Amino acid sequence: LEISPQQLGLNFTNQLENAFMKHTSLALITALICLAVTPVVQRANAQPPVTASRIADLSDFIGNGPCTGNVMASDKTPGHASVGHFHGEKILDGNWVIIHYDEDQTAENQKPYHVVQFFGFDSTKQKFVSVVFDNSGTTYGTGTSAGWKDDTLTIEDSTGGDSASYRDVFTRNGKKGLSHTGTMADKQGKWVKTDEQTCRITP
Repeated sequence: LEISPQQLGLNFTNQLENAFMKHTSLALITALICLAVTPVVQRANAQPPVTASRIADLSDFIGNGPCTGNVMASDKTPGHASVGHFHGEKILDGNWVIIHYDEDQTAENQKPYHVVQFFGFDSTKQKFVSVVFDNSGTTYGTGTSAGWKDDTLTIEDSTGGDSASYRDVFTRNGKKGLSHTGTMADKQGKWVKTDEQTCRITP
């Protein structure tokens, strides 16, 4: 088989043209992708941090102060008065609020309650979220809230991912601080008060 110099040159030219066209097509596709993505990235960067801005709604939880309250009697334990301390602050670049509530040990309250609660905001579901850990020896708790309604914020809580069976209701008392009422659903589905506290919070 003999190939003339003209045919050899033509084949070589065709290979160069094919390679150039493939390279040009790839470069063009890459450029179009970049042009399409850039406005999206710019819009995302231009949007304000939604979570941090909504966390500002929880400013009433920021500060320190003493608390007094009552734990209601149950089938297993008698009721008693409680004295404790509250501390709340923003963490993680202002995207979460953490609160500590620590009771004092007294003659009436031999096993004081200690709890750490995290508040955040789910921008997808447009709801506040809560995660709770305490010293009761049970599992963790999670909850959601639509936010403040007038001066009341209600959190629907569940334990270990179960359906909601607890409620934390926080009430703003102006410059006097916050009040908290805890309730639990009994076997008939009736909400029963479990505890209440009033905290005088100083920012």
